[in-house]
Amino acid sequence: MISSSTIKLKIYRQLLKCNLLCLRRKSSLGLWNEDLTTEIKLKIEDHWRKDVVSLQRTDSNTESFYVLPMFPYPSGNLHMGHVRVYSISDTIARFHKLDGKNVIHPIGWDAFGLPAENAALERKIPPHRWTISNIQSMKMQLLRLGFDFDWEREISTCDPQYYKWTQFIFLKLFEKQMVYQCKAKVNWDPIDKTVLADEQVDEFGCSWRSGAKVESKFLTQWFIRTTQYAKDLFDGLNSDILEDWKDIINLQKHWLGECDGVVVKFDIRIGKTKKPIEIWTSEPYKLIHGQFITIKKTNILLQDIENINKMDFKCFNPITNCEMPVYITDDANYAPERDAYIASPANSNEDLKLAKSINVSHINFEDIDIVNENKRALDIAQRKNIGGYLVSSKLKDWLISRQRYWGTPIPIIHCNKCGPVAVPYKDLPVTLPHLPSLGSDIQTLDKLDEWINCECPKCHKDAKRETDTMDTFVDSSWYYYRFLDPENYERPFDKIKISGKTPVNIYIGGKEHAVLHLYYARFMSYFFHSLGWISYPEPFKKLVVQGMVMGQSYKLKSSGKYIPPDTVEQVGKEYIEKNSGEIVLKQWEKMSKSKYNGENPERLISLYGSDTTRLLILADVPPETSRRWSDATLPGVLNWQRRLWLTIRDFLKHRNSIGFDTIQLTEAEYIKHEETIWNAKNYFIATTTYHFKHTNKLSVGISRLQSLTNTLRKNLPPTVIAKSKEFEVALASLIVMLAPVTPHFCSELWAGFVSAPHRISSHESIQWDKNLFEQRWPKVNKEYNLSLLCKVDGADRCDLKIKAADLEKLDSKNAINMAVRQDAIADRIKAGISKTKYELYPGCRAILHIFTNRTQKSKESKEMANKQ
Repeated sequence: MISSSTIKLKIYRQLLKCNLLCLRRKSSLGLWNEDLTTEIKLKIEDHWRKDVVSLQRTDSNTESFYVLPMFPYPSGNLHMGHVRVYSISDTIARFHKLDGKNVIHPIGWDAFGLPAENAALERKIPPHRWTISNIQSMKMQLLRLGFDFDWEREISTCDPQYYKWTQFIFLKLFEKQMVYQCKAKVNWDPIDKTVLADEQVDEFGCSWRSGAKVESKFLTQWFIRTTQYAKDLFDGLNSDILEDWKDIINLQKHWLGECDGVVVKFDIRIGKTKKPIEIWTSEPYKLIHGQFITIKKTNILLQDIENINKMDFKCFNPITNCEMPVYITDDANYAPERDAYIASPANSNEDLKLAKSINVSHINFEDIDIVNENKRALDIAQRKNIGGYLVSSKLKDWLISRQRYWGTPIPIIHCNKCGPVAVPYKDLPVTLPHLPSLGSDIQTLDKLDEWINCECPKCHKDAKRETDTMDTFVDSSWYYYRFLDPENYERPFDKIKISGKTPVNIYIGGKEHAVLHLYYARFMSYFFHSLGWISYPEPFKKLVVQGMVMGQSYKLKSSGKYIPPDTVEQVGKEYIEKNSGEIVLKQWEKMSKSKYNGENPERLISLYGSDTTRLLILADVPPETSRRWSDATLPGVLNWQRRLWLTIRDFLKHRNSIGFDTIQLTEAEYIKHEETIWNAKNYFIATTTYHFKHTNKLSVGISRLQSLTNTLRKNLPPTVIAKSKEFEVALASLIVMLAPVTPHFCSELWAGFVSAPHRISSHESIQWDKNLFEQRWPKVNKEYNLSLLCKVDGADRCDLKIKAADLEKLDSKNAINMAVRQDAIADRIKAGISKTKYELYPGCRAILHIFTNRTQKSKESKEMANKQ
């Protein structure tokens, strides 16, 4: 039986094929003699809207290239952060399509979570209705902006056909004893009525979302044992597969911490009750030779005990299968974020002092080989599956429980006889109960008895479902694999389907997600690799981390209250509130409605068009830099579009009047103009390609295209415009290279360009019978001299020029031989070369880094000074 989604996909592909065929016959609007206004730009976008999206290449012989922006939460309206991240991803994706790749550029919705549930509570409607409405609204906005997403891959985390597989993955973790439930001290948001992770609490102890002062509670929660992979995740950050992670590597390493100890699960006996306790130590031999345990007075296991001094505490050591005494004291040398300690006074002077301070009299002194005993302790722990994996003391397991309705149900059934039992795979998904509305009295699943009460899968006695839902970070920890196989009804994804497409080539998103989300996604990918589901443990090759879009905010100096810009006036060098005359502070901050410093993308699209909006957000600053939003960029962008419009107008005019030009050029003058255009064209192709393809500094690439426009409009005689092959090729190259940024506008430019009579060029870069997005990204002429930049200890020292054809073949050894023969290099490497690094970017440039012994010695001296 063919599913409805498969039928929809076939219809979609037929429509896509028709769109491509129609596009080949589609002509321009022919408004070249009119001034370029917003009205004309909006007409252009309406004319080309259906033709600039979903132009996917399907040639199975070409290389796949996976461009993935972080999927959005469906809030209902795009903000400027959305416009920025998807303008970046769309430009990169369109570039690689033009460069001949089979590009995968999917989109979906991170649709569970508190905002939708709170909005539904306010409106007394089901969260799914609110969420679906928001998705439809945002989808229309994304389409209006011309983002070329693979809509046939669209997923939503609140769809049971998605979260079925999130539950499936949870059960796999449960099978591998990577999931557990225990009582923990947690952050409780009294307004949102749910647990918050530590990172969701700000520096003032307030909730990141509600702003409420967070309370401490002791609750039984579900955890994923992410610490078991800490050392692998830490070491993986040194993998050669990671490209341009820059400071993100340091952020990840800081979060993970130095993996300088191990955790082992012990059992502590308090009276007649046994409870698990984690023991972390940087000296594993103590797990074998330790003689007692200490715990802090604030340890969670002691919270329900009225008089701890009268209790007898014993701890069972699973490494030695022996009991150990437990002492309550705050005086031990506890590691950061830990409140339990194992002591071996026979082998540690520090532990001997501790033993004496708490009156431990009987000490068994022994002589041991600490290195071998460390190894033996780890081997025993790992063999018994009780821990023994390297981890920092501060890193804790991932707390995933949330006490709210709108999330993925945890697929566990609690039975008085059998304990926690996994829901059978055949019974997935465990769906959320349908609610006609979400009143203020129902916010959690534990109030829905009809849904909770069930049968135990093992003993078939009465049992109850788990009522916590999963943190939304779980949903987003694996979605990048589901995008590659969204129609799979047998498993989360097929290894064959994702083969050759992962790791993701470029992952794009905000820096605020570069720690936690990235950590969880990397963990999940490593777990999948351990199951044999994927070939590489790392999920993402290259990161493009975009900075925030900032707006100017105004707040009263006296109270800190934010006020609207239209209530502020400038008096001399100061700003004051118009009505009160109070002094106002002006500053750049992240855009927010509450700060009155936001910009509505809908306003920009209506006033200037979607292409101009995209160009505005990408111009001036590279993706990783915070974008200070200002209309100051607008005149330059509008003027550039007008000049491109005039360039096509002039091209058509002079092509239609060949033979009627009055300015005659000598052959030498004509050749000189052609050489200038040829050099400029190749230079700007090389530099634009370099920044679009390799550095992803799109703003720099855009500035190169502005410079190429200047060349083509720099007092060129009509004869050159009308007859020059080089002008024709350069203009075609300019339109194609700008197309990823402004697809509608460039489609119109291209339609005007190919409608010109008297085509001169038979150049392979122009395929006259094909539409703009069937063209190929321009290439540098093989005879053009490209740059081999030589740097010594980080400083540019010489720039050698090498023909493009020869540079492609230049290896590291020959590049070094060429460089050291240059005086500018030879004078600076007399101290000797410590190492070199060679970077070749075919068709763009090459860079040779030479590091001398002088720099290495300086580095070692600094490291020694820091240690001291």
